[in-house]
Amino acid sequence: MVKHMGKIYVVGHKNPDTDTIVCAITMADFLNKRDKTDIYEARMSGKPNSESEFIFNKFGIKFPAILEDAKGKQLYLVDHNETSQYVAGAEVENVVGILDHHKINFENTKPIEITTRPLGSSNSIVYCLFERHGLKLSNELKPLVLCAILSDTVILKSPTTAAKDREIVGTLSKELNIDYQQLGMEMFKAKSQISEKSAEHIIYNDFKKFDFHGKKVGIGQVETPDLREIEKRVIEIKKKMEEIKEKDKYHSLVLMLTDIIEEGTKLIIVSKNPAAFAKIFNTRIKNNLTDFIPGMMSRKKQVVPMLIEKL
Repeated sequence: MVKHMGKIYVVGHKNPDTDTIVCAITMADFLNKRDKTDIYEARMSGKPNSESEFIFNKFGIKFPAILEDAKGKQLYLVDHNETSQYVAGAEVENVVGILDHHKINFENTKPIEITTRPLGSSNSIVYCLFERHGLKLSNELKPLVLCAILSDTVILKSPTTAAKDREIVGTLSKELNIDYQQLGMEMFKAKSQISEKSAEHIIYNDFKKFDFHGKKVGIGQVETPDLREIEKRVIEIKKKMEEIKEKDKYHSLVLMLTDIIEEGTKLIIVSKNPAAFAKIFNTRIKNNLTDFIPGMMSRKKQVVPMLIEKL
């Protein structure tokens, strides 16, 4: 166990989603209990989305503060490790630890603590750490962990879902006497309320930036029980994506419109060669949208690997 001087901020990726915010809280709690200290503090990298607001309000829990500038601060990264997703001001050499369930693309000059497992949610990994070390996950945090796993696994429907994710959801929902399927639907309905959201908010609500062989690509995702409402705004959303592409010098932008009931996705693609993307995903583009792609639920497992290999 490495000893550190001063505060260490536990923080997730930019454009924070539920899993990344909750993981900052649960991992900070775990590290403080494991190390018998109080130096780890949870932080957010930005404002929470509507799903996270619903969850924290429902269970009466306060959000961590936002880390506006990480320059010069020691960081423990959760739910990400690639520099393109770092909070503003973060420096690789100030990263003292990582917990993640994504591919590792991290390089520094010294050994650090890295925990990674192929589970559907970062919070599933933290739950396992509590188990392994014989530490108690507080009753206050249990509903947050349940919601985080439901969010990142799309109510256990995503292909990223592992047997351990299902086991944890079963255990927590029983302990809390919660119908996890009903809770999951309430969460996604809150997340998919777009009538009062700007096109920019919709794009960035769940958005990650990637570097594919020197090509800067942004991938967002909207998960909803019904695609009809967002399909009415495709032209508006695509126009805003085109503006973002030019302003921030992206090679391409992709927005996944994912139907969690029908279990599939349509894509909005903004690129100099959108047909190349359509070919990668074996689909066609019509009226600014691809055809419905059955079974496509996961950016991490079904979109990013294809673009790494073929873009």
